[in-house]
Amino acid sequence: MMPHSIMNRISTIRAVLLARVAWLLVSLWSRSINIRIVNRDISERLTAQGKSVIYAFYHGNLFPLIHSHRGSGISIMVSESRDGEIMARLLQLYGFDVVRGSSKRKGQKGLLSLVHRMRRGKSVAFAVDGPRGPLQEVKEGVVFLAGIMQAPVVPVATAAKRYGTAEKSWDKLMLPAPFTDGLVLYGEPLHVNGTSPEDIQTGRMRLETELKRLSHEAVFRVETFPEGRETDPIQNAK
Repeated sequence: MMPHSIMNRISTIRAVLLARVAWLLVSLWSRSINIRIVNRDISERLTAQGKSVIYAFYHGNLFPLIHSHRGSGISIMVSESRDGEIMARLLQLYGFDVVRGSSKRKGQKGLLSLVHRMRRGKSVAFAVDGPRGPLQEVKEGVVFLAGIMQAPVVPVATAAKRYGTAEKSWDKLMLPAPFTDGLVLYGEPLHVNGTSPEDIQTGRMRLETELKRLSHEAVFRVETFPEGRETDPIQNAK
């Protein structure tokens, strides 16, 4: 049997290589998409006030967010699984600050790392139904963090005029077609009063309702876009 240290080394090399290949493919693919970011002033207003922001989105909406928010330095939670190792390295290549852990409340190590980062003034992002679903069901972790830090939660949705869906993945990952129109839509911030069971459940349900509403709005907006490039494509968005 191969020594454990060598197996770990091989696994690391594999993750590094796959992440770099993924970075190249995602970059080329994303540069062909005409992404419009709507209501970004909500985020800019909060950060101008010196507030750390918690961005909340569905796992299946991740693809359009990676390249459009590259270099942001936002801290994002990624699972500690083998697939999570590849995603973590990919996000690091795009300039995200990666924290390993779970979006469940019991993922204490990851949540504690996010608390430390927010206390230093960083904003964080959550795939609220990760790491393995159920699909579009908000976990407690994001709400618990908002209650501890008394930080605003900004819901984020994405949509595309033409897209495919990774049907075999639990999150039904949305993959915009090359050269299509896409949208990133920010919602108004939500606030969580505290960390009592009632506060957590109320906050979780409010966020889940708002994300679903925002997702429907994003689909409606992108379908009404006029044809042609009236705004800068995604490579010019930060």
